[in-house]
Amino acid sequence: MSLTITIESINFDGELANVLFKPDVDNVTINLGFVTLPFVFDPSLLIPQREIYGTYTVLVEKGNCTNILNVPRPTPTRTPTQTPTRTPTQTPTTTLTPTPSFDPCKVPTSTPASTVTPTLTPTITLTPTETCANPCGCPKPSNTPTLTRTPTMSPTKNIC
Repeated sequence: MSLTITIESINFDGELANVLFKPDVDNVTINLGFVTLPFVFDPSLLIPQREIYGTYTVLVEKGNCTNILNVPRPTPTRTPTQTPTRTPTQTPTTTLTPTPSFDPCKVPTSTPASTVTPTLTPTITLTPTETCANPCGCPKPSNTPTLTRTPTMSPTKNIC
């Protein structure tokens, strides 16, 4: 408990002041008496020893002025505690992959496979044709009708 506090005033430096101290944990008020400002207060010199935290009432004689000084206890800052946590990690697993090897002594053979493929079979359609027995040739048919005179036949003898 070696903390000290300096009680001072810019306006009343060197002046006489009466200082009352109310510790924050006790229900008592301690009169520190008349002191000259600035005043360094060491609460460890009190019986029983005290800390500097509490309320100080400072009454300056010359100006008949009262000042109140609060010294709050610092709030403890929590330090995060590291807690070891097990984190599951994946272990790499080796998987054997077969590597195909080529054997020069083995000749690759093809495996017969039957596949049904539809095939178009041509159908033969008979187109009627005219038969002509004339040795001199047959006339081509025409779409336009033609008038022809047919001579009257008279019997003749052919000598070959």
